[in-house]
Amino acid sequence: MTEAVRDYLLSVVAVALLSGVVLALTPKGAVHRTLTFLCGLAMILAALGPIARLDFDALAQSMARARIQAREAAEGVQVDNRELIADIIKEEAEAYIWDKAEGLGCTPMEVTVEVSMEGEYPYPYRATLRILCTASQEQALRRALEQELAIPAERQEWQRYEPE
Repeated sequence: MTEAVRDYLLSVVAVALLSGVVLALTPKGAVHRTLTFLCGLAMILAALGPIARLDFDALAQSMARARIQAREAAEGVQVDNRELIADIIKEEAEAYIWDKAEGLGCTPMEVTVEVSMEGEYPYPYRATLRILCTASQEQALRRALEQELAIPAERQEWQRYEPE
């Protein structure tokens, strides 16, 4: 994990340095403005490139592992049973979604999370929601499920009802 962060930072710094050198050597004018645009585009690609290659399953496993380790540290008890761990993750993910939905002003009617048992730790894999909310509230909740629980949009099932 630290090597991936190191590689990411090195690539961003390398593009920034190369852009700085190219722009410093280019005289002012139309070519300089074009190169400024291209260097900015290169910086954006270098900064956002890893997001396109994001592995949601690996991210979800890492997040589940961190939650279990934090819980074990807080409670002082090691949890060995995978089914028990899966139940804990399922309950916590459903509670998180329910709380997040209410925090956004939605009215959840049913929230179900399916946990995958593949890999070292179980992790939230799919979410099914029956919810009363607006389209903008749904978008915000979809993003939260992707960012906080690593459940991509294609594994989110929605039955959304518009408020009257």
